[in-house]
Amino acid sequence: AFLGDDYPAFLPVHTKPVKVLIEESVHYSLTDLEAYDEWLWTAPVGDNHVRLGSQYRMFAVAYFHQQHCIRLIRAALVEPFNSSTVGHHHHCFNYIRQWILCSADITLERGDFSLRNFTQDRIGSTHTCQDWEPVYNMLEDNWYRWMEFR
Repeated sequence: AFLGDDYPAFLPVHTKPVKVLIEESVHYSLTDLEAYDEWLWTAPVGDNHVRLGSQYRMFAVAYFHQQHCIRLIRAALVEPFNSSTVGHHHHCFNYIRQWILCSADITLERGDFSLRNFTQDRIGSTHTCQDWEPVYNMLEDNWYRWMEFR
């Protein structure tokens, strides 16, 4: 019924493990002209939330909360300091720290980071991740259903 504490622990979407090669990229820089748009498009269509049940109860999805926090931290690194957002930045920085603890990815990576030339040696390690595409698709479909409902 999605009332009170009566809701699922996880987004009801089927994902499967996918192998992802983590490597350096020319995309998602801090300061390139395209950076703002590239980071903005990590957000799903809509408002980063999903609405579930007959009452369209709103929930945050941890994956998109994490993406939001990364975008916010990036903005803090490249934009002038704004003391009114310090609390939000603190929340996000701590949230990302806890997410890393929760994920506890134990994939081995080469340990010679100080010796690498990151502009030439772009290849990192292959990690097993959850496929994020079905999650984006579900949130997009959910957003359009929500827009029709309201």
